[in-house]
Amino acid sequence: MRRKIKGILTYAMAFVLTATLLFGCSGKKKNDKSTVVYSKDEASSTKAMVIGDYDVYLDELMVYAIQEITLYDVTPDMVDKDEKTYKDQTLSLARETKILYDVALHNNVELNDDDIAARDKLIENFKAAVPDEVFEKYGVTDEAIEKVFTERTYVEKFENDIKNQMGQDISNDLTEAYKDYNFQKLYYMVFPTVETDADGNPATDTDGGYKEVSDDKKNEAKENAKKASEEINSGKDYNEVAKEYGIENYCSEMNGYVGAYSDEMNEALEKISAGGCTDVIESELGYVIIAVTADHDEDLKTSYIYSVANDYLDDQYQSLRTDWLASIPVDTVNDMEGDVWANFKMKDLSQMLYDAGLIIAK
Repeated sequence: MRRKIKGILTYAMAFVLTATLLFGCSGKKKNDKSTVVYSKDEASSTKAMVIGDYDVYLDELMVYAIQEITLYDVTPDMVDKDEKTYKDQTLSLARETKILYDVALHNNVELNDDDIAARDKLIENFKAAVPDEVFEKYGVTDEAIEKVFTERTYVEKFENDIKNQMGQDISNDLTEAYKDYNFQKLYYMVFPTVETDADGNPATDTDGGYKEVSDDKKNEAKENAKKASEEINSGKDYNEVAKEYGIENYCSEMNGYVGAYSDEMNEALEKISAGGCTDVIESELGYVIIAVTADHDEDLKTSYIYSVANDYLDDQYQSLRTDWLASIPVDTVNDMEGDVWANFKMKDLSQMLYDAGLIIAK
């Protein structure tokens, strides 16, 4: 319904707006009085769009237009080049908010005193930042501002509650699933059997294959890997061993758990505790030994579960959100009422906000 943006369309977006307006400029800048485009009576009584059972009046759309322009720094030049896109995005913002508000009501969301206080603060900031002349010129009523911010507050609360519960459920499931897994920190050490360039990367021939070293050097690499493993298992620091054999450029730190790797690597690691090192493992690029620097690391497990849970949550939540947005059919043509929105000149509003210092030209 609109381009993807960071985060979700919530009153947090409104907070970003008001924060930007408040701190991005030195205060309200007065514009010269301009000819009124819509009186407040006209804007509040002119139906511009229908979304399901909701009638959206012109003054409400003007609030969304102000937010669209200011949130995305939509300059007059940008509108001049592609006014339809920015007007469509404003309508999408209104549609998404209205539909998600409807879903929130059907899920019995209620605002508490803290929610109302937060909404009131956002409204106060918004009205303090946007010049009164803008509201006067475009017929923006206090009722329209309160309506938009109230509905966004409902949406924000609903989405946050759902996401928090989903996140907790996913985390609990993953915690149970990984409770017996051995999470390790590793130092992966390669004794190369292929030629490398100045940066330590494998060199290739004209056919794209690796350039292998001589058999003597391969044997030497294998012997060195075996000795290095023995030294680490005898208590020598793995960093010192890497320096001793000049392979620092072919080593890397890794985090993971036993079971996440190849069968050979999993088998080699499952019996190794912190401070130990695997036997030599042959790979395409050389002989490998792996020093285990930490095992059964609960912090690493927690971090992994958090990361995976976030990925799962994003996927599941976006799917759920798509279903919500489909709960009210949208007809971008027939949902519009009359020609008032078609005749609205977004560039003029953008120019007024730009002159007030509320838009940063890119």
